[in-house]
Order: sequence, then structure tokens, then C-alpha cells
Amino acid sequence: MDKQKILIIDDDEDILETVGALLSHEGYEIHSADTVEKGKAMIDEVSPDLVLLDVMFPEKKTRGFEAAGEIKEKNPELPIFVFTAINREYAFDFNKDDICAEEFINKPVETDKLVALIKNYI
Repeated sequence: MDKQKILIIDDDEDILETVGALLSHEGYEIHSADTVEKGKAMIDEVSPDLVLLDVMFPEKKTRGFEAAGEIKEKNPELPIFVFTAINREYAFDFNKDDICAEEFINKPVETDKLVALIKNYI
């Protein structure tokens, strides 16, 4: 059986390495991108089973939310989890019903919780 694939899109190299290593150890095939554009291009190449996506990128603090919507337009069945280091209820001006993500994961990442959530989706 092929390994399930997870794409991590985050501009923080430490997150890419640590979360990638953790999930690789759990048996997932990991792909990573340090920009939204690279990540979106990789979706067609690697056909991930799930995307882990940061919210804040250097170009815009809500770029991850926008990217989630862009990804869902082309891949409506692809589960997306967004990472955020700040309390999403207060830090962003958005309606959470408009966010195209299945789960919100707070940084620092609670690894046991992340792995359990992933197993619920793929």
C-alpha cells in the first residue's frame, strides 16, 4: 500500500522540518513548500491526501486563509488544516464560516493532537 501523502506549506523552516520529521516517523510521505505558490503547484504534482497550511506569510498575514480557499476551489475534497501562532478569534477580522479549512492547529503544535486529527481525515 502506498503511503498517505501530506503537504506542509509554511514559511518557517523549523515547522517544515520538525512537523515533517514527526509525520514521516508516523509513516506518512511528506512534501513541503516554503511559499503558498510553491505549495499550490505541488498539489498537482504529488496529489496529497491532506494539506497543513500556515496562516501568516511575509506578504500578508491572512495569506493562508486565502490560499485555503484557492486550493479548495480546485480540490474541494482535499482536507486542509491551518496552523496559527495567534489566537484566531481575536487576531483576524474574518468570519470563521468563510474559512475553507477543516481544522485549526495552534502553534506550538501539540503533536499527539495533530496525529490524531490527521488519522480522522485520512
